[in-house]
Amino acid sequence: MAKKRRKRNARSKTLKDIPYTKYRVDWIDIISESDWADEYEFDKMTLATPVNEGWVYEKNKKFIKLFASYDKDEDGITFGDRIMIPRSCVMKMTKI
Repeated sequence: MAKKRRKRNARSKTLKDIPYTKYRVDWIDIISESDWADEYEFDKMTLATPVNEGWVYEKNKKFIKLFASYDKDEDGITFGDRIMIPRSCVMKMTKI
């Protein structure tokens, strides 16, 4: 009996299409307001907690560089939706 061929999942091909690993990065960011506020409003002020998902382009002790979109052709890869986050602001990185 012949073996059944497994269909390739389009998602798995896309993930192996580039040599980068995809992560979810939870981090903290500065909040700045230029309006007038009383003590109550000032006490309520907290840091922003953004979340970015993308492929890690570079990671070292000082920063993480992510990109969320790319275009790949015969000339190579071009990167879009890029962000650079200081490592001291990163709360959690989760591989996805």
